[in-house]
Amino acid sequence: MFRLLFLALVISTLSCSVLAESPVVNGVKNWHSVKFKNELLLNLHLYLYELARDKDLHNDLKKGGTLSVEEQEIFDLVISEYRKYGADKNIHIIRSNSEISDLTALLLSHHAVKQGSVENVLYAHINNLSTIYKAKLWPVHQARNLSWYLNLKSKLDVYGYRVSSSLEKLFDEKLVLDEHTVNIVYKPGMRQGATTSGRSFQTIINSTYSDYTDWYAFEMFFHEISHANGVGRNSKLQRVINTEFSRLGLDNHKGIWHPIQFYTVGEIVKKVIFEDDSEYVPYAEIHGLYSGHWDYKVLLDKYWKPYLDGKVSMEVAISNIAVALSKKAA
Repeated sequence: MFRLLFLALVISTLSCSVLAESPVVNGVKNWHSVKFKNELLLNLHLYLYELARDKDLHNDLKKGGTLSVEEQEIFDLVISEYRKYGADKNIHIIRSNSEISDLTALLLSHHAVKQGSVENVLYAHINNLSTIYKAKLWPVHQARNLSWYLNLKSKLDVYGYRVSSSLEKLFDEKLVLDEHTVNIVYKPGMRQGATTSGRSFQTIINSTYSDYTDWYAFEMFFHEISHANGVGRNSKLQRVINTEFSRLGLDNHKGIWHPIQFYTVGEIVKKVIFEDDSEYVPYAEIHGLYSGHWDYKVLLDKYWKPYLDGKVSMEVAISNIAVALSKKAA
């Protein structure tokens, strides 16, 4: 019941369409149908999760001298609570069945909630910590988030429309149906630098990981928002993969949609920004993601790239990949 209430709050918050840029709110503003958020409590929540998950970060905070002894003791108490609920086990901040994911859902709803009106232990803790966090840590975190946003926004203003329109054409889906919210956070509360909920049309993306800066922030912005609808469960890409791969008994390869997504977004960004950075290497390639069960790079170069170049249809490209995988398996 509690989780259903959260979902209802999220859905109701996102029901209004934003079709143009809006005034600055907390240092950030919308980009077309994408709403940016830079909010204190969500940042505190995920920062505490990261402190509970990453002992080195926790030790750095203790050694930094930013907090008094008493303030550090309060932080330590709350961090122990986060570990109690699974933060040190890397449970997912959205998809897990836990107090942590419940709190993430509540904070993503952006509804003001009175203290004591929610039965969530961690919510009470972050409210108690919020005054200390706002005074001692938030100015630095907020400034970093804003700097990251301004760098990204400068790129979106020049190249964003060309990338989004190209991706919509290639995926044959809108990237944003109505509105999508991108929550900028100092720390993401997970190993990955970002995550997206296709159900609530919300992305959480960090401002501090080195692989999420500059042009990679730009690429991963489009990667994340395309998760919601462009390559979502009901997208054309996934439907075509399901049809062709089922026909050839390749169910164990249907996850190829994700490497295809990385490849497509990366190649389009590379093409669009060529004049600014002729040596840009897409995210998945430079970080070695095409390995292990994602070892599809050769196939994508041979059979998916022609689709990106307009030489074959999506159906033909996917069919060619499926046939090649089938032959390889045989």
